[in-house]
This record gives sequence, structure tokens and C-alpha cells, in this order.
Amino acid sequence: VCDQCGRNMVIKIGRFGRFLACPGFPECKNTKKIVQETAGSCPLCGEKIILKKSKRGRSFYGCSAYPDCNFMTWNVPTEEKCPQCGCTLFQKGGKSGTLVCEKPDCGYSRPVGGGA
Repeated sequence: VCDQCGRNMVIKIGRFGRFLACPGFPECKNTKKIVQETAGSCPLCGEKIILKKSKRGRSFYGCSAYPDCNFMTWNVPTEEKCPQCGCTLFQKGGKSGTLVCEKPDCGYSRPVGGGA
């Protein structure tokens, strides 16, 4: 529902991708981003990690608290937690890759599917 006029928002596609817009344009020009949250949390500040797109359309993961926190990674966040520090583990190298902790002072890693 639109915050300004009360109509139901619709999904539109623009040059920066999909977004929510009020159908009452041009009287109401309210728009909102569509944000896709992931399973993990930021290893630096603890906020949610969201899926973003680079200029060339490649997916990457960044902290939702940007620009206050500048955490960014190409690795996919998982629901698993690091046994050493308790932060989110990230999957590096595809399905048969490794799970790594991206907290700067931890350095934990193990193969995907392997024990802790």
C-alpha cells in the first residue's frame, strides 16, 4: 500500500531493475526499492546481508547498513554459523567448494558437506 495516497503499489521495471511504484503517477510519485534479504548477517556489524547487482549485472552480497558498513562479498551466505566466532559462514567456489568465515580475525574454513 502506498504511504502517500493509499493505493496498492505495483511492480515496475526500469533501467535499474524492478521496483515498487504507485499506480497514481503523475499525481503520486512514490517509489520503493525491492530488497532481497539473505540467510546470513554481516560479520562486521551484524546487520542483514542483501543481494545486490553490480554494474555489469553480476550478483554480489552486501551489508544492508551501507554506507555505514562497507562489507561486500561475492561468496553466498549460508544459514550455518562459524564454530569459532559464531558469525555467518559463506560458501566459496560453488556446490563443491568450501565454507569460509569472512570475519577478519577468524579465518575458519572447511569443505562443503564436511564435519565441523
